[in-house]
Amino acid sequence: MSQQEKMKNDFLKEVEGYILQLLYTQDLISVLKDIRDLEHKMAAAPNFTLITECALSDSYMLVLMRLYDKSKKSKNIYSLIEKCKKNSFLFKNKKDVLSKIDEFQDELEKDEFISHTVNVLRERRDTIYAHNDSKYFGYKIEEDKTYLKTFHIQILVDFTERILTYIFSQLSSEVMNKVKYDNDLKKIFKKQSSSINDKE
Repeated sequence: MSQQEKMKNDFLKEVEGYILQLLYTQDLISVLKDIRDLEHKMAAAPNFTLITECALSDSYMLVLMRLYDKSKKSKNIYSLIEKCKKNSFLFKNKKDVLSKIDEFQDELEKDEFISHTVNVLRERRDTIYAHNDSKYFGYKIEEDKTYLKTFHIQILVDFTERILTYIFSQLSSEVMNKVKYDNDLKKIFKKQSSSINDKE
Protein backbone atom coordinates (compact mmCIF):
# COMPACT_ATOMS: atom_id res chain seq x y z
CA MET A 1 0.00 0.00 0.00
CA SER A 2 1.38 3.39 -1.00
CA GLN A 3 1.62 6.32 1.42
CA GLN A 4 -1.20 8.08 -0.40
CA GLU A 5 -3.47 5.02 -0.17
CA LYS A 6 -2.75 4.78 3.57
CA MET A 7 -3.59 8.46 4.02
CA LYS A 8 -6.82 7.99 2.09
CA ASN A 9 -7.81 4.97 4.21
CA ASP A 10 -7.02 6.84 7.42
CA PHE A 11 -9.06 9.81 6.23
CA LEU A 12 -11.96 7.52 5.32
CA LYS A 13 -11.91 6.00 8.82
CA GLU A 14 -12.04 9.50 10.27
CA VAL A 15 -15.04 10.40 8.10
CA GLU A 16 -16.72 7.16 9.21
CA GLY A 17 -16.21 8.33 12.80
CA TYR A 18 -18.16 11.50 12.02
CA ILE A 19 -20.84 9.42 10.31
CA LEU A 20 -21.28 7.28 13.43
CA GLN A 21 -21.98 10.44 15.44
CA LEU A 22 -24.45 11.62 12.81
CA LEU A 23 -26.28 8.27 12.80
CA TYR A 24 -26.45 8.28 16.59
CA THR A 25 -27.97 11.77 16.47
CA GLN A 26 -30.52 10.66 13.88
CA ASP A 27 -31.43 7.62 15.97
CA LEU A 28 -31.96 9.77 19.05
CA ILE A 29 -34.20 12.16 17.11
CA SER A 30 -36.19 9.25 15.67
CA VAL A 31 -36.80 7.79 19.13
CA LEU A 32 -37.93 11.21 20.36
CA LYS A 33 -40.29 11.53 17.39
CA ASP A 34 -41.80 8.12 18.13
CA ILE A 35 -42.41 9.11 21.75
CA ARG A 36 -44.19 12.27 20.66
CA ASP A 37 -46.20 10.43 18.01
CA LEU A 38 -47.32 8.00 20.72
CA GLU A 39 -48.18 10.75 23.18
CA HIS A 40 -51.63 9.24 23.87
CA LYS A 41 -50.04 5.94 24.92
CA MET A 42 -47.13 7.50 26.80
CA ALA A 43 -49.57 9.61 28.84
CA ALA A 44 -49.84 6.72 31.30
CA ALA A 45 -46.24 7.43 32.38
CA PRO A 46 -45.85 11.24 32.16
CA ASN A 47 -42.73 11.53 34.35
CA PHE A 48 -40.93 8.71 32.54
CA THR A 49 -41.86 10.32 29.22
CA LEU A 50 -40.61 13.77 30.27
CA ILE A 51 -37.32 12.42 31.64
CA THR A 52 -36.76 10.32 28.51
CA GLU A 53 -37.53 13.26 26.19
CA CYS A 54 -35.12 15.51 28.10
CA ALA A 55 -32.38 12.85 28.08
CA LEU A 56 -32.77 12.29 24.33
CA SER A 57 -32.73 16.02 23.65
CA ASP A 58 -29.64 16.58 25.82
CA SER A 59 -27.87 13.67 24.11
CA TYR A 60 -28.35 14.82 20.51
CA MET A 61 -27.59 18.42 21.50
CA LEU A 62 -24.26 17.32 22.97
CA VAL A 63 -23.32 15.39 19.82
CA LEU A 64 -24.13 18.40 17.63
CA MET A 65 -22.17 20.66 19.99
CA ARG A 66 -19.13 18.44 19.51
CA LEU A 67 -19.57 18.27 15.75
CA TYR A 68 -19.79 22.07 15.50
CA ASP A 69 -17.22 22.99 18.11
CA LYS A 70 -14.72 25.41 16.58
CA SER A 71 -11.75 24.26 18.64
CA LYS A 72 -8.74 23.56 16.43
CA LYS A 73 -7.77 20.72 18.77
CA SER A 74 -10.98 18.75 18.28
CA LYS A 75 -12.54 16.76 15.47
CA ASN A 76 -15.39 18.84 14.09
CA ILE A 77 -17.07 19.80 10.82
CA TYR A 78 -14.93 22.92 10.50
CA SER A 79 -11.67 20.98 10.83
CA LEU A 80 -13.03 18.33 8.45
CA ILE A 81 -13.63 20.98 5.79
CA GLU A 82 -10.09 22.29 6.22
CA LYS A 83 -8.68 18.77 6.07
CA CYS A 84 -10.48 18.17 2.76
CA LYS A 85 -8.87 21.30 1.35
CA LYS A 86 -5.39 20.47 2.59
CA ASN A 87 -5.62 16.87 1.39
CA SER A 88 -7.46 17.43 -1.88
CA PHE A 89 -4.90 15.23 -3.64
CA LEU A 90 -6.59 12.24 -2.00
CA PHE A 91 -9.71 12.78 -4.08
CA LYS A 92 -10.01 11.51 -7.63
CA ASN A 93 -11.92 14.59 -8.79
CA LYS A 94 -9.89 17.17 -6.91
CA LYS A 95 -11.30 20.24 -8.64
CA ASP A 96 -14.94 19.18 -8.25
CA VAL A 97 -14.45 18.25 -4.61
CA LEU A 98 -12.82 21.57 -3.74
CA SER A 99 -15.66 23.42 -5.44
CA LYS A 100 -18.28 21.42 -3.55
CA ILE A 101 -16.46 21.81 -0.23
CA ASP A 102 -16.40 25.58 -0.80
CA GLU A 103 -20.17 25.45 -1.32
CA PHE A 104 -20.64 23.60 1.95
CA GLN A 105 -18.40 26.03 3.80
CA ASP A 106 -20.28 28.98 2.35
CA GLU A 107 -23.60 27.44 3.40
CA LEU A 108 -22.29 26.74 6.90
CA GLU A 109 -21.19 30.34 7.34
CA LYS A 110 -24.02 32.17 5.57
CA ASP A 111 -27.20 30.12 5.87
CA GLU A 112 -29.39 31.95 8.37
CA PHE A 113 -30.84 28.86 10.04
CA ILE A 114 -27.60 26.87 10.18
CA SER A 115 -25.51 29.72 11.62
CA HIS A 116 -28.25 30.56 14.15
CA THR A 117 -28.49 26.94 15.31
CA VAL A 118 -24.72 26.57 15.64
CA ASN A 119 -24.47 29.82 17.62
CA VAL A 120 -27.27 28.81 19.98
CA LEU A 121 -25.72 25.37 20.51
CA ARG A 122 -22.41 27.02 21.36
CA GLU A 123 -24.07 29.43 23.79
CA ARG A 124 -25.99 26.62 25.50
CA ARG A 125 -22.82 24.55 25.78
CA ASP A 126 -20.89 27.40 27.42
CA THR A 127 -23.66 28.43 29.84
CA ILE A 128 -25.65 25.27 30.59
CA TYR A 129 -24.22 21.99 29.28
CA ALA A 130 -20.51 22.32 30.05
CA HIS A 131 -20.58 24.96 32.80
CA ASN A 132 -22.81 26.00 35.71
CA ASP A 133 -23.30 29.59 34.62
CA SER A 134 -24.83 31.43 37.61
CA LYS A 135 -27.26 33.13 35.23
CA TYR A 136 -29.01 29.82 34.52
CA PHE A 137 -28.16 27.79 37.64
CA GLY A 138 -30.91 25.83 39.39
CA TYR A 139 -34.40 27.17 38.87
CA LYS A 140 -32.93 30.08 36.90
CA ILE A 141 -32.78 27.67 33.95
CA GLU A 142 -36.34 28.82 33.30
CA GLU A 143 -34.85 32.14 32.18
CA ASP A 144 -33.02 30.43 29.33
CA LYS A 145 -34.27 31.88 26.04
CA THR A 146 -31.97 29.91 23.74
CA TYR A 147 -34.57 27.31 22.87
CA LEU A 148 -34.19 25.71 19.45
CA LYS A 149 -37.20 24.53 17.51
CA THR A 150 -37.26 21.08 15.94
CA PHE A 151 -36.83 22.45 12.43
CA HIS A 152 -33.60 24.24 13.44
CA ILE A 153 -32.09 20.96 14.59
CA GLN A 154 -33.36 19.10 11.52
CA ILE A 155 -31.84 21.64 9.13
CA LEU A 156 -28.45 21.27 10.82
CA VAL A 157 -28.68 17.47 10.87
CA ASP A 158 -29.67 17.42 7.19
CA PHE A 159 -26.71 19.67 6.35
CA THR A 160 -24.38 17.42 8.33
CA GLU A 161 -25.69 14.38 6.47
CA ARG A 162 -25.19 16.04 3.09
CA ILE A 163 -21.60 17.05 3.68
CA LEU A 164 -20.58 13.73 5.27
CA THR A 165 -22.34 11.69 2.59
CA TYR A 166 -20.59 13.68 -0.12
CA ILE A 167 -17.10 13.36 1.38
CA PHE A 168 -17.62 9.65 2.03
CA SER A 169 -18.75 9.10 -1.57
CA GLN A 170 -15.57 10.76 -2.84
CA LEU A 171 -13.37 8.50 -0.74
CA SER A 172 -15.19 5.18 -1.06
CA SER A 173 -17.48 3.26 -3.40
CA GLU A 174 -18.96 1.36 -0.44
CA VAL A 175 -22.48 1.96 0.86
CA MET A 176 -22.55 4.28 3.85
CA ASN A 177 -23.85 2.92 7.17
CA LYS A 178 -27.52 3.52 7.97
CA VAL A 179 -29.41 4.35 11.16
CA LYS A 180 -30.17 1.43 13.49
CA TYR A 181 -33.45 2.56 15.03
CA ASP A 182 -36.50 1.27 13.16
CA ASN A 183 -39.66 2.48 14.91
CA ASP A 184 -38.98 0.01 17.72
CA LEU A 185 -41.21 1.80 20.21
CA LYS A 186 -44.18 1.73 17.85
CA LYS A 187 -43.54 -1.96 17.23
CA ILE A 188 -43.60 -2.65 20.98
CA PHE A 189 -46.97 -0.98 21.41
CA LYS A 190 -48.31 -2.70 18.30
CA LYS A 191 -47.20 -6.10 19.58
CA GLN A 192 -48.63 -5.36 23.01
CA SER A 193 -51.94 -4.37 21.45
CA SER A 194 -52.00 -7.56 19.36
CA SER A 195 -51.32 -9.70 22.44
CA ILE A 196 -54.22 -8.10 24.30
CA ASN A 197 -56.55 -8.68 21.35
CA ASP A 198 -55.46 -12.33 21.13
CA LYS A 199 -56.28 -12.88 24.80
CA GLU A 200 -59.73 -11.42 24.29
